[in-house]
Amino acid sequence: MDPAPAAVTEIDQVTLLTATRLFLAGELRTVELGVDRVIVKYQPGRRYLVCTQMQWQLLQGFADGRTVPDLLLEIIPNGRCPPLREFYELIVKAVYHGILQAEGQRLPPPEPPADWPISLHGLGMRWSAVMSIGFGLLMIFLRGLRLPDDLWLLGLGWLLAASAMSAGYALAACAVRGAGADVYHPRFQWATPFPHFHVDLGDAVMGGRNTAIDAALLRLAPLFVLTGLVAFRLPELLFLLLCAIFFDLSPLWPSPVSDLLRTLYRDPQLATTHDFLFVRNRLFTLLLRSRLKFADRRFLLVSVGGALGWLLVVFLIGCLLLQANALELLRHFRAAGGFHVTALVMLGAFATLVLGTAAVFGWIALRNVSNWFRDRASGLFRPHATPVDAESITELLSRTLLFRELPLDDLMAVAAAVQPEEYRAGTYVTREGKRSDRLYIVHSGRLAVTQRLHKIRRTDSFGELQAGDVFGDRAVLGDGHSTASIRCATKCVLLALAKTDFERLVLPCMSRQAVEDKVQKIGFLQQIELSRDWSQSTMAVFARHAVFQDFAPGEALVRQGEPFRSFCLVQEGEFVVMKKTKQVSRLRRGDFYGELGLLPNLLAKATIVASTPGRCLLVPIPDFLQFITHDFAVGLQFEEIGSGRLGRPLFVSSD
Repeated sequence: MDPAPAAVTEIDQVTLLTATRLFLAGELRTVELGVDRVIVKYQPGRRYLVCTQMQWQLLQGFADGRTVPDLLLEIIPNGRCPPLREFYELIVKAVYHGILQAEGQRLPPPEPPADWPISLHGLGMRWSAVMSIGFGLLMIFLRGLRLPDDLWLLGLGWLLAASAMSAGYALAACAVRGAGADVYHPRFQWATPFPHFHVDLGDAVMGGRNTAIDAALLRLAPLFVLTGLVAFRLPELLFLLLCAIFFDLSPLWPSPVSDLLRTLYRDPQLATTHDFLFVRNRLFTLLLRSRLKFADRRFLLVSVGGALGWLLVVFLIGCLLLQANALELLRHFRAAGGFHVTALVMLGAFATLVLGTAAVFGWIALRNVSNWFRDRASGLFRPHATPVDAESITELLSRTLLFRELPLDDLMAVAAAVQPEEYRAGTYVTREGKRSDRLYIVHSGRLAVTQRLHKIRRTDSFGELQAGDVFGDRAVLGDGHSTASIRCATKCVLLALAKTDFERLVLPCMSRQAVEDKVQKIGFLQQIELSRDWSQSTMAVFARHAVFQDFAPGEALVRQGEPFRSFCLVQEGEFVVMKKTKQVSRLRRGDFYGELGLLPNLLAKATIVASTPGRCLLVPIPDFLQFITHDFAVGLQFEEIGSGRLGRPLFVSSD
């Protein structure tokens, strides 16, 4: 319906899909097409969204206003959740089209319909159009074709063709209004071989399938009626009218025939299957797969057949009018050296392709070089001190994972020791592999976390830090080397705490065990394959939900046939997975179990017993559900893992 935009809204997708309260727009219209297709239209902005009945029900869940995680917390336990990529694509598309709205969101610009006063409705329209087309074809067949012998006849035929096409648009607009749909942008269109009055009839779909068929047929009817009358009375004028008919019958560009074929043979394409906007769907492989996936093969075959048939008829009619023979034309073509000309054209096309490819790669290389120089320049920046109110620093520290358990006096002492520093957008705070001796707390702004993937020589973004997040813990508790590069996405104010001050002010106020627990959770998550790409804030949320539990040899983590109660992540020791009395696998450090507890009424299919003293991080299933719904990257990760273990999709598609 609409071309894919470069950006969705002014709200970034992370905020949109995690914290933004969304409301279903009030000015919506819906129409059902086929068994399981619904077109939702945002009336003020004239935006359309094609979805399934199930997807429309999900969108209606925002009627009273809620966040995306709130809806997921409701539909996942009830087994109503579609695949998360599909779900997030639906939400992002609905926001872009104005169907879901948020406070402060930039809505699609208004596009009011034209005030079209005349309407037509009833079955008589379609039969009248069909009879008109039949009359025109019959008269052309009976009277034959004749070329005009004077220029004024060509001009008159051209005017008659333009007038008939204008009348066709006017009749189609009346039919669209009669079905309750809207007419847009009435104007005179000059950039066409036959300038004519034109209206935008795209809203015919809101009148249903029959309305779209009627509009296409009525656009053709006046031209065929006039052609039949001219063939009967003035056959010298027939040539230009016949050209106009072939122009309107072409399936190669937007025309009544292409609209008719699309309506008759093509199912409306779901908004969640093409032109992806959700950031995790905009991968090259997914975009290519969506382009190559012809779900509607019947429409493809009909379109190709129609195009070939149209080209053949145009060629034969041209030969007839010019009194030429197709074989004779081919012989003239060969005699004139046509194949040499063709070879030159093909060579030129190939050269254009090569030069275009080289230009694209050159542009990519230029962008990489400019980014490299920009990164080097940003590394020369030194932050400068900035005043921050001590009370706001204390309040911020009280909400962080590491400092929130400190007494108020100790918090105030830490607040007095930190050094507020301001960084401008684009500058690096720490770089991967470099040493540091300070702990940082984000006071304001956003920072991007990137890591170099050496095996594939690529730097990937895998997280974002916001106010209240802490980074640099390894600088004060570990070897001091940064495992990721942290760069300011916006202007940021950071609170820097030196290692000596951390040891002097924080460690005496906490038990060493308490500090180690917090550091062990996040440090452990940074090391294992499951979570090493999580953002710092995501790890902090998981650590807040997770608790350590020790297991003695022979103690069961879960027993076969029992419901899942917790998601389990092994930190130490070894666990044996048993089905009945047979050992099927082992769980070691970094292995996990229990993500299938997201599915309703699913019981454990194996017994897991500690074979050595072990220690696990346990997250109760309700908390685990809340965790994955508040971070779409983590949710997609666990959906893929669960689907692989089940051997089928964890969440069933609504299509």
